[in-house]
Amino acid sequence: MSQAQEIADIALMMRVRKGEADAFEALHERYQRRMLNFFYGMSRDASIADELCQETFLRVWQARRRYRATGSFPAYLFGIARMVWREHCRRQSRDWMLRERAFTGENAEPRVAARLAPDYVAVCGEVESHILAALQQLPEEQRMVFVMRTIRGLSLADIASAMDCPVNTVRSRKILGVKRLRHLLDALFHRHEDRILEEDRQR
Repeated sequence: MSQAQEIADIALMMRVRKGEADAFEALHERYQRRMLNFFYGMSRDASIADELCQETFLRVWQARRRYRATGSFPAYLFGIARMVWREHCRRQSRDWMLRERAFTGENAEPRVAARLAPDYVAVCGEVESHILAALQQLPEEQRMVFVMRTIRGLSLADIASAMDCPVNTVRSRKILGVKRLRHLLDALFHRHEDRILEEDRQR
């Protein structure tokens, strides 16, 4: 994120602090997709992602008078998102992965999807499904760092601020998460290849 963007975000949030709804709407429009993607990366459930995204922005509005411009706005926002996610997990009396769903590609831009061959779209969806399945097997802190850094592109400093831990801890979790993902994906794709070979033999 550019310095100009950071300054603009903080200026908007300072206006939100005064209760200006149009400034809040501007920040919501700018960061809603990022929040949805973050929560989807954590939960792999579109309905949960939408619910927690709305809850996060509601918290931002409710806590607006306590806002202090002591860091970047993304770090502030993802810090709230992290708390919302933790509270969501505590509310669950069962494993939050019960609603596993395969990625169908329905979230892709329609104009792009229309130009792609159906078999290509199916393959891409299956690959992403494998990646998301592996991501769910990471410890929560490693998964959160991976989603914030790799999927949302936050800096290590912003992630450290959002997660209230040292930058070196964030760096270590990222390295461990990537190593674990590589191992999991290798196993997943080998199982997938074995299944395809078995299906071919049965035809």
